[in-house]
Amino acid sequence: MTFIPVSNYDSNLLKGSKLLLPTVSIGNVPQLTFDLLVHTFKLQRVGYIDQDTLMPVSGIREDDKTGVTVPMEVFQSKDHQWTYVQQRSPTIKGKRQAFLDQLVQFASQFSQVIIVTSMDASRRLDSQIRGGPFRVFGDKSVVDQLGIPVLENMLNEDLPAAGLARHLYQQLSSSLPTSLLVMFALEGDNVQDSIEYAHLINTVFKLQTDISSWTPPKSWEFLFGTPFNAELYQ
Repeated sequence: MTFIPVSNYDSNLLKGSKLLLPTVSIGNVPQLTFDLLVHTFKLQRVGYIDQDTLMPVSGIREDDKTGVTVPMEVFQSKDHQWTYVQQRSPTIKGKRQAFLDQLVQFASQFSQVIIVTSMDASRRLDSQIRGGPFRVFGDKSVVDQLGIPVLENMLNEDLPAAGLARHLYQQLSSSLPTSLLVMFALEGDNVQDSIEYAHLINTVFKLQTDISSWTPPKSWEFLFGTPFNAELYQ
């Protein structure tokens, strides 16, 4: 796993910043959330991560620049305080541990990591059914800052449909300040989930203070395919 910077970007600017890191999990809520953060904040694409552990995927860039999107891309705020990774595809079978090991090595240069994931809302504990859909676990300073409930039984239970979130947290937290941010969700139309998630992240971490609305990328127009021809059913 190698970070490939765009031209004229100094890779040393990554060091010491705070990393927001999504997992591929139920509803792709983290991916949709990071779409909103990247496009609303107009974050600078500073490079991508070259690796052989994720399912290959590519698409048209949405910032009107040449090139294509790839499975893992890196963005950064203008003040270089926050770094965002967008992961668009899951790990290849048999390469999960290699992906985790390489990602932990990449993350070691940051001052703090916030893992953003989603969990299956249909498998919540009784104590999780009431109240809001968010939970947090990990670094005490972040837990206190968020002001939302701590994730119950994190150390004793699996995290249903949260992908590699638990494994990633366990490996990262042994070497640097790491927090796990969770949203309970279901498969379906997860646009509203991502808006609520983006709002929470922006509010508690004070990423941008002048945001009045969220700007989705153009690709969201095709989240549910193209419209059908109504004349076919007349």
